[in-house]
Amino acid sequence: MMEHSGLIEIIPNPKEMEVYEEFAGQNALGFEYNDFYVPDLLDDKEELEKRIALYQGLHREKGRDTLHGAFFDIVPFSWDSGIRRHSIYRMQQSVEIAGRLGCRAVIFHTGLMPGLVKDKKYRANWLASMADTVRMLLRQDGTLQVYCENMFDASPSELSDLAAELDGEERFGICLDIGHVMLTTEEPMPWFEALAPYIRHFHINDNHFKQDEHLALGCGSIAWDYIFRLMDQYCLWDRSVLLEVRGMEKIRKSREYLQQYAKAGIH
Repeated sequence: MMEHSGLIEIIPNPKEMEVYEEFAGQNALGFEYNDFYVPDLLDDKEELEKRIALYQGLHREKGRDTLHGAFFDIVPFSWDSGIRRHSIYRMQQSVEIAGRLGCRAVIFHTGLMPGLVKDKKYRANWLASMADTVRMLLRQDGTLQVYCENMFDASPSELSDLAAELDGEERFGICLDIGHVMLTTEEPMPWFEALAPYIRHFHINDNHFKQDEHLALGCGSIAWDYIFRLMDQYCLWDRSVLLEVRGMEKIRKSREYLQQYAKAGIH
């Protein structure tokens, strides 16, 4: 099995910033900021500026970091013009904040509703609208990368089609969330097969296939040895990986698990 050569990221806790900054510095870890999808924070201009200033003031390399974009009720492909406008506004906010923090990428969910995805009109509208939205966000910031992440997606076909639609946009990529994949299928290989050329980033945490528990690696039912073999098979060990768990105990446990079982060389 190949060693991991990509960046490992963790989610910082602003209430324990010194602890997280020290741990990240000692272990050459990146951050994925998970504050700025909370509507109450985005609407509180004073608190928002304080949070941005907190992260801007960190004495670390921030150009490798990522930011999770807004996702609560974000539907840029809505047929309701009001919902569509506000969704795009929130996504533009995410891009602006990511740019101010010097991040390399911002991540958005597909926003697909599983019960409607088989409707041809709904699916076609989603594909065209998401592609247009991504292009607009890429123009908004000429250096930032934009990744689209699976959420309730029942198959990889929508993300694969979106990537094909955006072929040529070098700053677009897929964020594959393994926990979300395992909530929809018993066999993850088709996701790797369909999306490997486009995957730029992973979200990994554990669960028991019933809900998105965000457990530390090895504390759920996901067969990580199989996931790691797929990453090996599709030559994805140079992609960045977020240990998408909260709390230093879960972070340490997940990192140790990744090092032990994926033979990860943390760079």
